[in-house]
Amino acid sequence: MNTKRLAIGCAAVLFLAGLLCPAAAEKGDKFVRFGVLYSMPTDDFTMGTQTTELDESVGFQASFEYQLSDLIGIEPGVSSGSYDLTVVEPGFADVNGDTQLFAVTTNLNFHFRKDSGLDLSVGPTIGYAFWDDITLSGFATPVTTDDEFLFGASIALAYPFGDGGWGFNAGLSYLALDVTPPGGAIGVSPVQGKVGLSYAF
Repeated sequence: MNTKRLAIGCAAVLFLAGLLCPAAAEKGDKFVRFGVLYSMPTDDFTMGTQTTELDESVGFQASFEYQLSDLIGIEPGVSSGSYDLTVVEPGFADVNGDTQLFAVTTNLNFHFRKDSGLDLSVGPTIGYAFWDDITLSGFATPVTTDDEFLFGASIALAYPFGDGGWGFNAGLSYLALDVTPPGGAIGVSPVQGKVGLSYAF
């Protein structure tokens, strides 16, 4: 992963948190969440008889939510994953490659809590995708890509472990997202599942 892009992404999350957190700090709980992310692309790119598609990816995700009220929370976060890809054209050998995504996102969460402690949340997502160049087997020069905005929606649930601050969280999301080398946009639009831990304070 390009260090400059990683630094820019982390700085953006911290900047957003710094702007919004002071106003929200007295109004609700705060949660740190982290865990494993599974991403399954649902789109591809077809040009003539040639098809380019990305495979599933396993990566990591982390976020920090602060609640403006018991109902509404704002959750900036980061995630990363490495995707293998395949270029298929009848009559030619498949070309394999890979690229990596570092995403900076913000969710607007609407919470629905139960007396049992179960917390269900849903809401929209916006963010920015930082793509690494695509490396292809048999080609010495990587294929450049463009970074781009993304949007989507998410649903998540959380459940505390007893009376302490630790808990379990899991969720599903959909992101409208492409990776764009010269000559066309490769559809990604992943459905993503996450599982991890959270800490409330």
